[in-house]
Amino acid sequence: MARKIGSRYTAHSVIGRGSAGTVWLGEGPEGPVAIKILREDLASDQVLVGRFVQERTVLTSLDHPRVVGVRDLVVDGDDLALVMELVHGSDLRSRLDREGPFTPQAAVSVVADVAEGLAAAHAQGVIHRDVKPENILLDQGSSPGPGGAPRAKLSDFGIARLVDAPRRTRATRIIGTPDYLAPEIIEGLEPRAAVDIYALATVLYELLAGFTPFGGGHTGAVLRRHVTETVPSLPGLPEPLWKVLAQCLAKAPASRLRAAELATGLRELLPGLAGLPALHIAHPDAPAVTPLPGYDAEDETAEDEETATPRRRRGSAVPLVPGSAPDSSRETHTNLRRPRPEELTGLAEASRAQRAATAGRRPGSSPLGAQRNGAGGATARRRRLVLAGAAAVVLAIVCVGGYAAFSGPDTTRHHHDNPGDAVWPTASSTRAAGLPKAPVAGATDSVPASGDPYLPVWAAWTDAPAVPAPLVSGVRAVRMDGTAFVFGTDATGAIRYLTRTGGSFGPWGKLTGIHVSGEPAPVVLPGGVLRLFATGTDGLIYQRDYSGGTWTPWSQLDGHTRVDSPPAAAATGDRVDLVARIGGDLATTSYVGGAWTAWAAVSTVGQVAGEPALAAENGGKVDAFVAASAGAVQHTQLADGLWHTYRAVTGVSGQARPEAVQLGTGEVYVFSTGPAYAASASGATWIQGTLPSGPASSYAPGAYADGGGITLFRVTPSGGLQYTHGK
Repeated sequence: MARKIGSRYTAHSVIGRGSAGTVWLGEGPEGPVAIKILREDLASDQVLVGRFVQERTVLTSLDHPRVVGVRDLVVDGDDLALVMELVHGSDLRSRLDREGPFTPQAAVSVVADVAEGLAAAHAQGVIHRDVKPENILLDQGSSPGPGGAPRAKLSDFGIARLVDAPRRTRATRIIGTPDYLAPEIIEGLEPRAAVDIYALATVLYELLAGFTPFGGGHTGAVLRRHVTETVPSLPGLPEPLWKVLAQCLAKAPASRLRAAELATGLRELLPGLAGLPALHIAHPDAPAVTPLPGYDAEDETAEDEETATPRRRRGSAVPLVPGSAPDSSRETHTNLRRPRPEELTGLAEASRAQRAATAGRRPGSSPLGAQRNGAGGATARRRRLVLAGAAAVVLAIVCVGGYAAFSGPDTTRHHHDNPGDAVWPTASSTRAAGLPKAPVAGATDSVPASGDPYLPVWAAWTDAPAVPAPLVSGVRAVRMDGTAFVFGTDATGAIRYLTRTGGSFGPWGKLTGIHVSGEPAPVVLPGGVLRLFATGTDGLIYQRDYSGGTWTPWSQLDGHTRVDSPPAAAATGDRVDLVARIGGDLATTSYVGGAWTAWAAVSTVGQVAGEPALAAENGGKVDAFVAASAGAVQHTQLADGLWHTYRAVTGVSGQARPEAVQLGTGEVYVFSTGPAYAASASGATWIQGTLPSGPASSYAPGAYADGGGITLFRVTPSGGLQYTHGK
């Protein structure tokens, strides 16, 4: 339900929550805005109110494209609200949870953006003090950066402070998020700009590895690791990038790069990282994956009030209130008592004892080594018993005393926004290595048609009915029994769909049950069945059917294969072919004879960069289109169970998923995010056409064909939906 904020703004729907406030999609005199409203139950907390006001003061002094700008501060009765620039897209945490580790080039591009924002803040004497993925927004309304990486903006200066301002917090308190805290903060030193560099380097490490270098376990253990342990290396990372990362994670603040230096250094590394796949590094404490428990049980067929909060999987972050489980919404900060010197000494001694126990051991060798036999064995065993006993005593002190040490007598507790949210499984970091190769044949066997394909005459772009929540993915469309369905995904991971019969649109529907990464893929099966495939946030593919106005429950495709993109699907009779990206490969599986075949990799020219697309031909063949790492769109064809050699699609390019649709007359049309598209009568010779002009979109379009031509849909920069028709 909409609510007025002051005399100039209206808050329409919740799009995010944090420990200090709720973010609403709003409207003001100059258009859409994001409105952050302080939680009512915390409005009487003068410390939080002070931070809230300070956030506005800091942000309004910063004018930089890589920093989320604040437009206004509203005090209206019990409401205290920040009116901010509306960034179309998700936060970095949501993207990391949905898609797993980034490629080195994409990770470096995102972090370089944030470093530029920090450089602007540091130049004005402002430090952020809470740099982490939750506070980095991905701007899907801007053109992608190198490697297709989204552009990033730094947000939430709620606990930032001016370097020269009086201390707002007592010297005995720590403010920040444990996984990203610099050692000097834990040791009680005055935080300077270098703490932001340490936190940002931790974010870069997490984007590359999928977990933070010192996170996991009890809060006390995390703080100890920051102070005493060396950052674990990342196998397979190019040496120049590792040197920059390790330097910015140095224990000594003076050894770290400045923000401007970091931004420049990372930009210089970008060309050499092109085409490198994401690292696949197993988390040392990775939990077992459980598929479906905790999913919502019901869908909404029509949209009412938008109050749902995005759920996120549990990552490697530690509980912010000792003794509790990590909250699904992740707090924006924590408030801990700084350990006393003797407590830090005990933590350091525990680390030294652990290092001493493994000193001299080769990486990967047994901890017993050559002392397993002989006269040295008894001495080694006594040493191990002594160390084990000491470690047990220290561990008991840390675990029992740590609860009180790091919670302290302070009664401030941060309320969880969604205490009943399910714990979401974490996608495996091994993905599906070692896929067999799909059987291949020679060049495509399509017979060239006579003459050039027909280029439709397109109508102007028209707005579809307003989406209840902005879409943050591309869309896909399909037509069944005279009704068209258009599917996309909102920021909560729910599927939104719109129907169109004749020239009339129905109401927006919403599918829950799983949280989805990217757009789903629909196909039409015999008997009036629409089957929908989607990639969950755990990387697994799920499916469900729509028939007779009813949706069946979600089920897993195979329960173990994890993919790195939304799937694409095509149906030819009872057969369904499915493709998705796994690492840098195009992978495929088919539903034949009542069962799915094993996944196999289709040979491509270079690494696959985006999401694939499929189009089924009337003759039983299936055409696949995919964007390679260089941005060129490639085309191959599946015929009689064999994949044919790839050909380039001239006239269209892009990092996002290309969209493909085929008319009954045989022409194939391929669309991307730009105004250009390509058409072919045979798949061998392509000619270029141009769509009507309109605002640029970074999301992949969706299309369906009928007897009257092609209807094409696209997501606008604001997350709405537009369509055009060509005939």
